[in-house]
Amino acid sequence: MRLYLRWYFLGFYAVAVLILLVTVLPPALRAEPAEKRPAGLRRFLPVVLLPLGFLVPPGLMLLREAEIDADWTAIRLLGLTLGVYAAVVLPWSAATLGRFLVPQARVSRDHALVMRGPFRFVRHPAYSGDLALWLGSALATLNVALLALWPLYLAGARAEADVEEELLESKFGDAYRRWAHTAGRFLPRIAR
Repeated sequence: MRLYLRWYFLGFYAVAVLILLVTVLPPALRAEPAEKRPAGLRRFLPVVLLPLGFLVPPGLMLLREAEIDADWTAIRLLGLTLGVYAAVVLPWSAATLGRFLVPQARVSRDHALVMRGPFRFVRHPAYSGDLALWLGSALATLNVALLALWPLYLAGARAEADVEEELLESKFGDAYRRWAHTAGRFLPRIAR
């Protein structure tokens, strides 16, 4: 089971990086100028988060660094469950966002507030999926280094979400605030 889990997550990361390079980055480079984007150092968050989120986990899994040599089937299955969640929510959120899927926080002149698909439940389903993928990888492979670094990635995702939320609130005002009250940030709200 260990080997299959490792290959599942390595394959997932390989496909995710390929999709990022082929379908997300090229249109983002050709996009019209942003109406609003973050200022200062906050605009460089994606430059740190993308490599951290999509290269560190597979690198550590390939090296098999800091893995615990134990069966711990329940923990490995929890990791697989998080990986399956990521496999559902990441493509769903990308398909729902369509042309608004870009690797940096920005709003355009014709920007739409997307509140359908996974966005009905979570304001940042892509970050939710990324975080689940990282944590799932850590648990499925019993990788202590990935588990120890996960809070750092969570902090980065929270910082990028803060930037995006400021931009969306400045563009959509009350409509954004009403939606933010009903949809959780990374996890669905239990009580609405």
